[in-house]
Amino acid sequence: MTWNILQLLFCALPFAVSLALYKSRRRFMARFYERMVRNDKARKLYVRVLLILLLLFHYVYTRGHAVDFGILLSTGVCAVMFSFKRADRWLRGLLDRPRAFVVLGLTASAIGFVPHLYTTAVTASYLLLAALFYPSVRIMSEWSQNDIRRIFEWVKHPETFAESYHDHHHTGLPHDADNGNSDQSAQ
Repeated sequence: MTWNILQLLFCALPFAVSLALYKSRRRFMARFYERMVRNDKARKLYVRVLLILLLLFHYVYTRGHAVDFGILLSTGVCAVMFSFKRADRWLRGLLDRPRAFVVLGLTASAIGFVPHLYTTAVTASYLLLAALFYPSVRIMSEWSQNDIRRIFEWVKHPETFAESYHDHHHTGLPHDADNGNSDQSAQ
C-alpha cells in the first residue's frame, strides 16, 4: 500500500509544481530563472535532480511491481539523460518546438493507460515539466548578447524577467521576426 501511495505522489508532483510555480513572480523564482540562464552548473544540477527523481520513481515502481518489464523503455530514457549535453538538447528542443511538446504530452496521456508503458508516461510527464522551467534559446541569446538595458530591467523588476523567461510566442518564427522593428520591415 505504501508503494502505491508513493507512486500516486510521484504522479501528482508534476501537476502540483506546474500549478504552483509556472510563471511565478516570487523573488526565489526570479533568482532561479536568473541562475538557470546565467550558470551552466545550475542547469546541470537541474538535470541531475530530474534524473534522481526519475530514478527514485523507478525504484518505487519496481518495489511495487517487481515482474513488470515495461520499465525498461523508461529506464533507457534515464540512461540517455546521464549525458548533460543530450538532456540539455532534449529539454531545449521540447521548449522551443511547441508541436513536439504537444505531441509528447498527448502521447504520454495516451500511453499512461497501457499498464506496461505507465513508467514511460510518467517519465515523459517529468520531461515536460522540466522543459517548462528550462531556459529557452531566445532568453539564453538575449542574456549572452549582454543587452545591458534589458538585464538591468530584469534585475530591477524580477516580475519582468519571469514574463520574458516564459514568453514563447515567437518560437516558431525566424530569428529576428519579432524584434520590434516593424517600421523598417514595411519600407
